[in-house]
Amino acid sequence: MAQLNPRELDVLNILWRSEEAMTSTDIVNEMRGLTQSTVIAVLRKLLKDGLVEVDGVTHSGKVLSRTYRPTAASKEIIMDNFAADYASFKDVIAQSDICAAILHVEEHPDRLKAEIKKLKTIISDCEKKLKA
Repeated sequence: MAQLNPRELDVLNILWRSEEAMTSTDIVNEMRGLTQSTVIAVLRKLLKDGLVEVDGVTHSGKVLSRTYRPTAASKEIIMDNFAADYASFKDVIAQSDICAAILHVEEHPDRLKAEIKKLKTIISDCEKKLKA
């Protein structure tokens, strides 16, 4: 499993939040503290690891720039990293506490309702497996 550093996570998070593919300059403009050279290096590594892909080429001022978007694999890596982090303190924090904390972060009522519905399905499936 690829372990992502904080800058890689920052860039992926910016890309996941965007509805459109972004240039390295777009990414730099989204987060204070990111430099063009850092973003280019991070994108190069993420591209090599298959976590982002080139979506196209666009004009950025007077130069042509690649646009990037995250791949589905990047979401899986983020989930794997999250699960690995959780595993290191699972004896301290219960799964129910993690779910509650995550649900309290959601600010949009419709998304919260959808997540609760998904969790109910997951819980029901787990209960069925326990009975089997």
